[in-house]
Amino acid sequence: MDSGFSLIKSLATTLLAEIDSLSESDKILIENGSFDLNEKVREFEIKLIRTALLKTRGNQRRAASLLGVKVTTLHNKIKNYGISSIKLAVD
Repeated sequence: MDSGFSLIKSLATTLLAEIDSLSESDKILIENGSFDLNEKVREFEIKLIRTALLKTRGNQRRAASLLGVKVTTLHNKIKNYGISSIKLAVD
C-alpha cells in the first residue's frame, strides 16, 4: 500500500512540476512567439515513464501497469524516446 501511495505522490509531484513549468513556458511563448506542443508532450511523457520505471526498479510490466498502458506500448515508447534502462530504487 505504501509503495502505491509513494508512486501516486511521485507522479503528482511530477505533474505539479510540469504545471509550474507550463506557466514558465507561457513566458517563453510570449517572448519567442512559438510553442511546440508535440515536444512538450514528449518531454512530459518521458518524465512520467522514467518515474514509473524508477518506482518499479526498471520492471517494464509493472511500470506499464502503473501508467495504464500495455507493455508493448511502453516498450515502444522507451525505444522511440531512447530511454535507458533504469534499475534504481527510489525512496
